Amino acid sequence: MNTSRLILSVVAVAAAFFLFDFIFHGMMLGQSYADTADAWRPEEEMAARFPFQILCYFVISVGFCIVWALGFPREGVRCGAIYGFLLGVMGTGGVLMNFVFLPIPDQFKLPWTIGGILSGVVGGIVVALVYKPTASAAPVDNEI
Repeated sequence: MNTSRLILSVVAVAAAFFLFDFIFHGMMLGQSYADTADAWRPEEEMAARFPFQILCYFVISVGFCIVWALGFPREGVRCGAIYGFLLGVMGTGGVLMNFVFLPIPDQFKLPWTIGGILSGVVGGIVVALVYKPTASAAPVDNEI
């Protein structure tokens, strides 16, 4: 495993997830969130929790990148997109379960599903582009 490239990948993927969420949730869905403001924490309270949000991006990225580095490091961008799609589907299932337990407006089910999957694809492409295995790493025999 190439530790320095793994660390760089974690940072790059965390940044990609943050940027994607800023564009998708902040810009594209921003008005929908404003229209349902009573369902969410006040802006000031969310801002106070921003450091925890950043920590969460890194925690997710660590797992995302380690699994890539252990199983797919030579597979390329196409495989990265497929990998991200599959992890996006898996993660989105967990997010959608929140609609059972939390009073989240139903209008967010479809956008959150699409956004979660697209975010995974973006992360998969980024890790495929950034992570490079060490020269001594054994090739992985995957057919994706």
